[in-house]
Amino acid sequence: MSIPATKGQTDVPEFSMRLTEDGRVSFVHLAQARGYLRRLFQTAGAEIVAQFYEYRQQRSHRQSRGFHAMVKPWLAVESRGGWTIEALKLYALGEVFGYLEFTHPVSGEVVRFPAKPHTSKLSVGEFCELIDRTLEIAAEEDGVILTAPDEYRRAKEAAAKKAARAARKEAA
Repeated sequence: MSIPATKGQTDVPEFSMRLTEDGRVSFVHLAQARGYLRRLFQTAGAEIVAQFYEYRQQRSHRQSRGFHAMVKPWLAVESRGGWTIEALKLYALGEVFGYLEFTHPVSGEVVRFPAKPHTSKLSVGEFCELIDRTLEIAAEEDGVILTAPDEYRRAKEAAAKKAARAARKEAA
């Protein structure tokens, strides 16, 4: 599957490729990839950069930013007063993936850390689980109904289409 580029998109387009036994790579959807590259690079011989990673093991930067945007309204709740977005993210990671507990050797104090403290290390599936469970935790613990990143994007696109229709109607 390839993700076609759209005007105004901030993510780098991704194209699926197959690796052969002799180490060569080929586009899964050759015609689509060639068409995109021809449109993007008008001159032959343009130098480009490619990144390789196992299919669906990395998520887009837009998805990562979507999590921060999703949890921001949760910070406004009185019970989370004074929390930073990073503290809230660590809390969600711990609640979703569990905690590791360590006993301080001198004081005997038990310290808890999220078992998975970095969203950048999560797979696509784990990140989806983080989003789903964070929506549930916010609703259950604080009565906050958060908007999932994909729902926000769809609502924003629908609002833009509605505004464009209204503008065309007004112009006619």
